[in-house]
Amino acid sequence: MRHILGTDNLGRDIFSRLVLGSFYSMSIAFLSVLFAGIIGGFLGGLAGYFEGYLDEFLLFLSETLMSIPAILITLGIIVLFRAGFYSITLAIFILYTPRCIHFVRALVKQEKHKNYIKMAKIYGVGDFRILFRHIGPNIFLPILVNFSTNFAGAILTEAALGYLGFGIQPPYPTLGNMLNQSQSYFLIAPCFTIAPGFVIIILVYRMNKISKTYQEKHR
Repeated sequence: MRHILGTDNLGRDIFSRLVLGSFYSMSIAFLSVLFAGIIGGFLGGLAGYFEGYLDEFLLFLSETLMSIPAILITLGIIVLFRAGFYSITLAIFILYTPRCIHFVRALVKQEKHKNYIKMAKIYGVGDFRILFRHIGPNIFLPILVNFSTNFAGAILTEAALGYLGFGIQPPYPTLGNMLNQSQSYFLIAPCFTIAPGFVIIILVYRMNKISKTYQEKHR
């Protein structure tokens, strides 16, 4: 069979576009969550360990960003940089960085009061060494689980933005804009709509399953 899933309204192979669209969607989700985890984790670690004015400022900044509707942040980024791979990655990065700050901040605050940290301070170990060499490895697993959960959420976010027309623009495919283009043909070509929706469900399910497996294995 030449076209496994058929063709779209313009005669393009749906399976090929599905593979390429999955690559674009997952790349955007992965890069945005990765950089959000690195930068948000670093800032959250500093806020949780040192507290004081730095903690208050980062907490205020992250809560302010989290209070702004995601669609407004996305529209602002698109107005400044136009819709595209990098602008959507930046928008999702901005959406997830405050969450990472909050998450890592809470982990560090809980960890820094344990006895092994108190002993390290007694022996004169520096603050940054304690934070990155002692606390960091002990909170890595929860951060990894959080990354998996955020990755699943970022895939959904990218798909939603693409469906609304704010993602990567045609002719480049993403799972979201494939859903957008196929909605008018659902009754006459259901596979055109079902295929990208099914891939989104599978990707999100698998990432959440990985996250749950890690949690249960190391509980």
